[in-house]
Amino acid sequence: MSDKVKCSTHGEQEATYVCQHIVQSMHTGVPVGFHTADPLEQTRPDAWCSACECERVGGDGDWTDELYAILDIKLLCGACYDHAKDIWMRGRKLTH
Repeated sequence: MSDKVKCSTHGEQEATYVCQHIVQSMHTGVPVGFHTADPLEQTRPDAWCSACECERVGGDGDWTDELYAILDIKLLCGACYDHAKDIWMRGRKLTH
């Protein structure tokens, strides 16, 4: 059973977690990437942007305290998560 969060826009939704840069993309509309560990295990797995993914890969794939500081993990409701992911998906369609 997933945790719930009350969103001022969408009401009670599934709680999700993303990096600060994905949240910022919701305000700018600029796609920043949308990486997850294993999209098959969860409906809305934790997500991070391409810049955070580059930092993670550059650090041998480990999630360090320094990387968590860069991520600055934010809580989103499930509908906001879907919106943020859609920004990335729309951006990908435009480049392909």
